[in-house]
Amino acid sequence: MTHFDSNEFLGNYWQQKPCILRQFFPQFEDFIDEHELAGLAMEAELDSRIVRFHKQSWQVIQGPFDDFDQCKGLWSLLVQGVDRVVPDAAEMMEHFNFVPYWRMDDLMISFAIPGAGVGPHVDQYDVFLVQGKGRRRWRVGPPDCTTEHITAPGLRQVDDFTPIIDCELLPGDVLYIPPGWPHDGKAIEPSLTYSVGFRAPEQAQLTGFLAEHFADQASVPLRFSDPKRKNGSTPVWVTSEDSHNLKQLIIQATETQDFLLSLLTLLSEQSLEPESPEATVTDSQTLSDFEQGLMLDRLTGLRPIMHPEAADWLFVNGEKVPHSCSDNAFLAQLLAKNVIGLADFNSHPGKLDIISAFTTLTNMGYYQFICE
Repeated sequence: MTHFDSNEFLGNYWQQKPCILRQFFPQFEDFIDEHELAGLAMEAELDSRIVRFHKQSWQVIQGPFDDFDQCKGLWSLLVQGVDRVVPDAAEMMEHFNFVPYWRMDDLMISFAIPGAGVGPHVDQYDVFLVQGKGRRRWRVGPPDCTTEHITAPGLRQVDDFTPIIDCELLPGDVLYIPPGWPHDGKAIEPSLTYSVGFRAPEQAQLTGFLAEHFADQASVPLRFSDPKRKNGSTPVWVTSEDSHNLKQLIIQATETQDFLLSLLTLLSEQSLEPESPEATVTDSQTLSDFEQGLMLDRLTGLRPIMHPEAADWLFVNGEKVPHSCSDNAFLAQLLAKNVIGLADFNSHPGKLDIISAFTTLTNMGYYQFICE
């Protein structure tokens, strides 16, 4: 990356306005081609679809695909979650880690023939559109300028708009679009686009999670109580004091340590499927492998998270993992690395606790040793 200041970007653009980042990836080379992408679209564990404009109508055909006879008219092939299975895709996501892991969603890769796209639409999350092979024209309009409607089952589009950005992206260029800004991209020539998407939990999702949290709790939840209630003028009224106290009961429920741990577990969920080692690994084996010069490799696409008020826990792929490291800041630095070697922590006073933490993660299938 050249000439990119993440602090300036976060202060002036993130969730505020779109921008073009020319040559964010200088001399960019695709790590996948359309044929390999088609191969991924045949895998059941990945969400894939073909969006096409054919015979004057929009259509969405959901994968996985056995063949690609559906590629008719102006068509695009889209595959979600590629960072879960392709290490280079996970590495691309790391270039955007100035936004924390818990906000990252996945990398979608699309291939479009000339003239094809998915139509003008609005996303309710931030997205970085990285241009791969080919060229693509993007138009971006101001927010709240269009009406959304369903043009085909599984496809939401908006009316056409007057663009405030009308640009052509070349390989290595990036277009950032905040939530709610309509945009439309059409391939000028056979084109690959890498879409780095982010999570934006809805209120309904979080309140639904609160109910699930309490359903899973073994302890008896607090109930509403109203000692020293005053006599009211009529039984019809719910008093302002009553509604305030009910709201406080909900707020109180979210301020417990158990709720925080459950929330962080939710935020770490990635739907990864790790494979544990055939035999349980011990701390001494982990140390021996490090001392032999082996490197500890993080599972493709894994993004662990931590929280300063949950100091004894790591949160990985929907699981909370205890650890005994006292230097959480240093542990967080190690967890942000894709590959770890002994030199990364050998002189740290908490070396043995670090070994123990990564032994646990190795036994869970989230890390494995590789030759450098």
